[in-house]
Amino acid sequence: MKLYHVTMQQLSAIVRKLFTGMGYQEKEAAYAADIMTETNRRGVDTHGVTRIPFYYRNSMAEDRVNKTALLSVLRDEPPFLMVDANHGLGIIMAPQAVELAISRAKEQGICVMGIQNSGHFGAAGYYAAKCVEQGFISLVCSNTPSAMTPIGGVGRALGNSPWSMAMPGGNRHPDPIMFDMACSEVALGKLETAIRENREVPLGWGVNKEGKPTTDPVSILGGGFLLPFGGIKGYCISILIETLSSMLTFASYGNGKNMGGANENTSHFILLLDPARFGDKEMYQKSIDEYVDSIKSTARAPGVEEILIPGEIEARAMKERTEKGMHLDEIVADSLAEVAQKCGLLTENQDFGDMLAWDSL
Repeated sequence: MKLYHVTMQQLSAIVRKLFTGMGYQEKEAAYAADIMTETNRRGVDTHGVTRIPFYYRNSMAEDRVNKTALLSVLRDEPPFLMVDANHGLGIIMAPQAVELAISRAKEQGICVMGIQNSGHFGAAGYYAAKCVEQGFISLVCSNTPSAMTPIGGVGRALGNSPWSMAMPGGNRHPDPIMFDMACSEVALGKLETAIRENREVPLGWGVNKEGKPTTDPVSILGGGFLLPFGGIKGYCISILIETLSSMLTFASYGNGKNMGGANENTSHFILLLDPARFGDKEMYQKSIDEYVDSIKSTARAPGVEEILIPGEIEARAMKERTEKGMHLDEIVADSLAEVAQKCGLLTENQDFGDMLAWDSL
């Protein structure tokens, strides 16, 4: 399979141009470019530029996305905020909401925000990382259209409840401690990747429409259901995350009314805390360093070279890809070129290789 090497600068320029080609303003395209480029930079390729065809379909569908949406505040009772994304594209509206939450948390030490009428907002870890860069402990979660069956059920009743939590690092260990995950055994994007690569998936990722375990990703996505991670534990956590994301924002949920309908009707929950408000910042950093040291110095099992902290793999991917760039396979590259052609940015005779020069325009 052909691979295209891209720098992060090229990737950002490609995303910006594609989104302006879809009819978004430069500032809005910049939000989309930042979230998608940073997600790929962190190595979370299932939620990076591979999602652009999905966002294109939503953006072009009549009454699916409000391209002129502006964020509005529905309720403002510090430290609580309820905002309305007014059916704008999630990866454009949610970053603006998080910027507002960060500004409030800087004033108050805390911000608790609910976001209504949004859409698929990409990787939750992007937002948690943005918050932790400003020194805040953060919890970010979202509902999604139903894709997962409850334990003992045969039917889509739950979203896969993506969530991320991040804590600022210390001095010797400055990278944040963080994770980013959905409550399904795997994200939908990994099944889509398996389909593109024409390969089976492990048992336990999902079941077919009869509720039988399967290794066929097509039968899982085409009428089947994802399974919660860790059995009953993941099932319980998914319900708690969906409750935070949906009930506190008075939004749609699971397979409820309007969820994934004409508008996406996705909602999000964001919590920011300033650890310095609990005491001395230096003491917090010293504690984090000592804690990380205690974990990484644990005796290792045979064959294990290093004990890793949550978020460490992504932090290393960011450093490597910032320096060396990354590769896109031809399937993803061709899908981006197809969007570019539909937007009138490429002719039928041009391909993804022609898009690599956009960063110099």
